[in-house]
Order: sequence, then structure tokens, then C-alpha cells
Amino acid sequence: MKVLLVRPRLLNFLTVSEAMNCEPLELEYLYTACRQVGVEARIYDGILETEKFSKRLISFQPDVVAITLYITQENVVKKYISVIRKWLPNCKVILGGVHAQLNFKRLYFDGVDFVTRSESMSVFQQLLISIRDHQSFDSISGLCYRTRSGFSENGFSPCDITQLPVPQRPCLKNDGRFRYLDFENVATLKTAVSCPYHCTFCYGTSLHGGIYQARPISKVIEEIETIPVNTVFIVDSDFLVDESRLRAFIAGIREKHIHKRFICYGRADFIVQHEELIGELCAVGFSYFLVGIEGIDDWNLCRYKKQTSKKMNEQCIAVLNRCGATCIALMIADLSFRIRDFRRLYQWVKSQPLAYVSLQILTPIPPTRYFLNSRNKLTETRPEKWDLIHPVQRPQNMPAWFFLFCHRFLSVKLFFLGRKRGAYRFVTFGYVIHALRSLFRRIGTVR
Repeated sequence: MKVLLVRPRLLNFLTVSEAMNCEPLELEYLYTACRQVGVEARIYDGILETEKFSKRLISFQPDVVAITLYITQENVVKKYISVIRKWLPNCKVILGGVHAQLNFKRLYFDGVDFVTRSESMSVFQQLLISIRDHQSFDSISGLCYRTRSGFSENGFSPCDITQLPVPQRPCLKNDGRFRYLDFENVATLKTAVSCPYHCTFCYGTSLHGGIYQARPISKVIEEIETIPVNTVFIVDSDFLVDESRLRAFIAGIREKHIHKRFICYGRADFIVQHEELIGELCAVGFSYFLVGIEGIDDWNLCRYKKQTSKKMNEQCIAVLNRCGATCIALMIADLSFRIRDFRRLYQWVKSQPLAYVSLQILTPIPPTRYFLNSRNKLTETRPEKWDLIHPVQRPQNMPAWFFLFCHRFLSVKLFFLGRKRGAYRFVTFGYVIHALRSLFRRIGTVR
């Protein structure tokens, strides 16, 4: 049996500029699972590939194509499926990933055979074996499979992520393909699933059945030892959850004499309450902390159920600055914004020791609580526009086009402010030319 593992093409500002290209860790887990059961597997990373998808299909002749996707990739995935059906009509098509876990009913496209909701590698292996040996699918957790009368949906139980294998990383090489802003050659690491907090707009908190579960630190350290690059992006929704776990992490890094740089997500309240611990994390290599600052008005933070305040956010930025770390402030452009709110946000950023600010438009991702409360107000149905940089609801105090203009204008101002403060040094004339060449090479690969 042969399996082609696919990350779909996604052409947006971040992937075109190559400012943030993350290693396809989900595919590398699947690759490892395939190898464990003697299945030949290859990875097609549509975000970086310049070879046409059809050419890879014809040369490899897979029996199964497994595609992971986000909501913004739904329409391009339909194109991939059309190519598969044209060249390999008997090939089985599996869709999965974090989008499929909660929005599986959206993915019953023509040409799809299976949608899997589980992040379990043993479930994926069970599915491959059942396809190969023509066995029944009705006992596979979280599997949705096509029948003559439509899709049948099996019950879903969250897996035990402590059983995840240490992934092989065939995509990770010291060639600069995967970067996070000013860091090149960045690996991706997952140490926990879901999130113990319940922000109304957050998708991650509902994953894994809404149950937060962390991997044992011993296994995390074991995996870090296998990573061949010097920078590791920990992509947990929130890495800074449990003080004792973090201290065990620090001890493990020191015991194994690991010298790497780390990037992680964390909450402002935890950082403020644990300054000494944050200093120890920085001492073992933590450089960037992505913090959901979200807003500069307490009433908005209360509405988002953030359990933080403007004062706490400012204290958090000061703590990270004292510890010698960089705070990447994740901010929200609320749909209630007026022109003065965009101006106030810029002035507030100028008043803080911030160089990196990510400004996202408040977007109701299904099936979050914010989406359920907002679905009657939606003005945009094209999934590729649900990328956090387009309004999918009508702004309350200005036309949508003008809101988008204000967002873009402020984002450019924030970029140049950050550049002035020493950020984005990788953006040079040569880098821009390289990014444009890469874009043109990738156009037309979904054929």
C-alpha cells in the first residue's frame, strides 16, 4: 500500500511572504504512523511544492491520499480531489486535521471517501489496514465514511495523546524553508492539546473533546533531542499552564544539555504571576512569547472572556522585557472599531516596548461560541476569506471596505514601527524578490 500525505496549497500574505512557514508536523506524524505498519508514504507540501500535484500522483501512484486542511483551504481541497479523481479514480481520499475534528459535516465533498475526526495515530493505522484488507469501518473512533446512502458517522472519543510516537521529520532540513519571522530553520513541537481556558472566539479550546491534555515532559524532552535544527516553535494553544510541568521542562533541558531557542504561546496573567519562572525559561532558550493581548479596553477583554485586563497586559509586556524576551502581541481589530479606535491602538503600541504586533480581525470560526452567537450576521461565505484578515461580518460603525482599509493601513504602520525597533530584519530587497519567485513557481501546482 502507498499513501500520499498532503498539506494543501494556501496562498495568503504569510505563505507568499514566507514570513511564517511552519513545518507540516501533522503530516510527519502520519508519515511515522504509516512507517510503523509497513505502509510506504510520501509527503506533498502544497505550501512549498513547485511540482504539479498531478505529476506527483502519476509518478507515485498512491492507493490512498490523506489531506489535512483548515477552513480557508476547503475550496482548494476540492480542486485536489478533482485531480485525484481524474488521474486515479480508484484511489481512496481521506480528509482530516483540526478543521475536520469539529466541522466534519462541512467536508462531505464529492469524491471524499473518509473524514477522520481523531488525532490518534492508531486510529489512522486502523483505517489504513481496514482499507487494505477490506475490513469493516464501523468500529473506528471518530470516522465518517461514505456509504451508498450517504456518510455514516462513528462515535468519537478523545485519544490518549501520551501514546503519540516521536515523529520522524523528513521535511525538516537546514535549508531555511521553515521560518518564524526573524528565526530561520524552525521546527514545530506539540506538547498538549486543547486549552484549559474558554475564550469565546477560540477554536482550540474545543479540540480533543474540549479536554485539555498534556504529554509527559520526559517524552517531550526525548522528542526535542531528535530535532536537528536550533529553533523550536511549541504550538500548544497555551504552553504556560502548569508551573510544576514547566519546572520539569527546564530541568530536563538542563539535564540533557540541550541548547536551542524556543517560541511559545502564553497568557498575560500567568506571565505576570510567575516572573521568576519566566526568567528561568528565558535562561534555557525561550526567546519569543506569543501573548493574546487582544485589546486595550477592559470591557472588550471582559466580552471575550479573557480574564485579563489592560493593566495586566502592560505588566506582562514589562515582565518579558525585563527577562530579555520578545513579546509578540496578538491583537484583535474588533468589528465595533471606529477610526479613533485604530488610532488609539497604534498610540498604545507606540507607548509599549513592542516590536512585533499581529492584528487580526475578529472572526467567528465555526463552531466556537462566538460563531454560534454571530452566524445570523455573516456577510461572507467563501471559506478562503475566513483567514482572520478579512471581515466576514458587517462592521458596526463603518463600511466593510473602509474597515478593511483601516486594518491594512494600521498593519503597515505597525510593520514599519516594528522595523524601526529592530524587528523584521529578514525583509530585504533580495528576500522580497525570492518570495515573489517562489509565488510564481507555486501558481498552477493544483493541477
